[in-house]
Amino acid sequence: MIKVTTIQTGTVRIKSAQVTGKPGRSSLGRKIDIFKDPNWLPPLPILAFLIEHPEGLFLIDTGDTAQNSTPGYLPRWHPFFRYEVSVNVAPDEEIGVQLDRLGIDSKKDLKAVVLTHMHHDHAGGLHHFPHNRIMVPRENWLFADGFKGKLAACLPQRWPVWLKPELFDVKGPAVGPFPSSFPLTSDKRVFLVPTPGHIPGHVSVIVRGDDMTYLIAADATYKEDNIKNELVDGITGDPDLSLRTLQALKSFASAQPTIVLPSHDPDGPTRLMNRRTFL
Repeated sequence: MIKVTTIQTGTVRIKSAQVTGKPGRSSLGRKIDIFKDPNWLPPLPILAFLIEHPEGLFLIDTGDTAQNSTPGYLPRWHPFFRYEVSVNVAPDEEIGVQLDRLGIDSKKDLKAVVLTHMHHDHAGGLHHFPHNRIMVPRENWLFADGFKGKLAACLPQRWPVWLKPELFDVKGPAVGPFPSSFPLTSDKRVFLVPTPGHIPGHVSVIVRGDDMTYLIAADATYKEDNIKNELVDGITGDPDLSLRTLQALKSFASAQPTIVLPSHDPDGPTRLMNRRTFL
């Protein structure tokens, strides 16, 4: 049996211009729009995902950390962290505590921890997994682990000192509209596909269940409707590339019964519970 579970690690408040950018705007223009936007959205979930597979348990992303509330943890020199985002994670909302509640011993029970990308709200819980196999897309790691990554809201200075992830390249066979893939399981029912645009090297996870497909879109989009309407977010570093990613996600999810699960879509857990597919 294959099962996908959402795990919420706190919330994040962002502006509407970050979730949905204005069509035709450049990457820089979209970021200016975020700063000018007065419309703060209600708190959005920060989701990680647990995949149960006959080969073991796979954790997709680690959520964020309660240390965000510690003065100086987020760099004050960065205008985005100072003015454009508010992360709220209680200590008992961190991923390690959540797994304990589920009866999961992360040291023994997890086959791997897989990062879709290294943004702070996806890699913030890595400190809970010093004894685990941690997998990161090579392209994203090389981008995130440097000054460009810091500008793009990654926090390499906060990664655990012991972190030496297993880097992988998504160079396997094409799957549907995706030009390549990377299998996580030997039966290839759980695999990664490239979904760049939000940040270089971003990947999404596809899980083929017995009667349903699950598409863990991560931050390729903030909500399912933006895939349907092909609306690119405001954070993207490349609007045209992000649009092609949305079109690929839309094509894939339209081809078979698929539950779409972005990392910050408040309707995602309900869709999963009610088995509500894309079409």
